[in-house]
Amino acid sequence: YGPNGAIIHYRPEPEKCKTVDDKKLFLLDSGAQYIDGTTDVTRTVHFGVPSPREKECFTRVLQ
Repeated sequence: YGPNGAIIHYRPEPEKCKTVDDKKLFLLDSGAQYIDGTTDVTRTVHFGVPSPREKECFTRVLQ
């Protein structure tokens, strides 16, 4: 969430954790392995109204 979203394989630590609100983008990156398969899912959501810049960046990544 917020600046922590840019950290690959982020690990929550009390001094770096943020409270999720409706002001910033939330990045969820999850993966798992099971027998013969691997999953990897990344989602970006905004719980409020994204800024024009956030919309532009999201659209460019999506394209």
